[in-house]
Amino acid sequence: MKPADFHKLLESSSLIKQGAEAKVYTVELVKATEGRAAITVLLKYRFPKTYRHPSLDSQLTKNRLTFEARSLTRALKTGVRVPVLKGLDLEQGWLMLEWIEGISLREWLHVHQQHAQSREEMSGLLADVGAQIAKLHSADIIHGDLTTSNMMLRKAKTDTAGQEVVMIDFGLSSVTALVEDKAVDLYVLERAFLSTHSDPTTLSSNTPPPSSRSSSRLMLAACHNTFGRPSKHGWLTSACVVENAAWSAEQRA
Repeated sequence: MKPADFHKLLESSSLIKQGAEAKVYTVELVKATEGRAAITVLLKYRFPKTYRHPSLDSQLTKNRLTFEARSLTRALKTGVRVPVLKGLDLEQGWLMLEWIEGISLREWLHVHQQHAQSREEMSGLLADVGAQIAKLHSADIIHGDLTTSNMMLRKAKTDTAGQEVVMIDFGLSSVTALVEDKAVDLYVLERAFLSTHSDPTTLSSNTPPPSSRSSSRLMLAACHNTFGRPSKHGWLTSACVVENAAWSAEQRA
């Protein structure tokens, strides 16, 4: 796509989010007509950073986009639910992704967290999160920013009444086989979860254990159960690292 065409596309798009590194837009590639639905995609644009040297900024942008595109493609091949990569331009700094229709897990939890009738569904969603992370780590993909804001819920394709988790935003992802890096990924999720959702013990459909990390452990348990033999994939070691780090932090506090 020529630069002029790209900027024209941006002007006709809707900005939905802006961070320090990128802007995210919704783009309607094909308008809806009678008998045909509109085709909408998500456009992530890593805009130039004026505080960095142009050549350095260009190289960093290319590297991050390359990592993100590779992680998404690798995750999809492994069976992880992620947006399909539709387009990529390293020179102009953008990638185009499948539009996921739904809300974030964070938004859903804020609405349903205190509803007793939703506990079973919550437990199912948290277990699904754990299963998706397990598949990511089995493929040696580190997400880098595991929060409930980076998990979307959409209507399940195999269950008309349920929802399924889709992992998004792989902008900080990397590929490594180190168990310690996978443990850090899980620990970041646990701390982000506890800081965002004030009463995580309510998210278990069973009587929660004394620890306030019961919901995080539910996700970890799903990681273990996805493969059946956790030690083979380093899950037992990862879980121990996470639990020990959390225990040490509590002791220091």
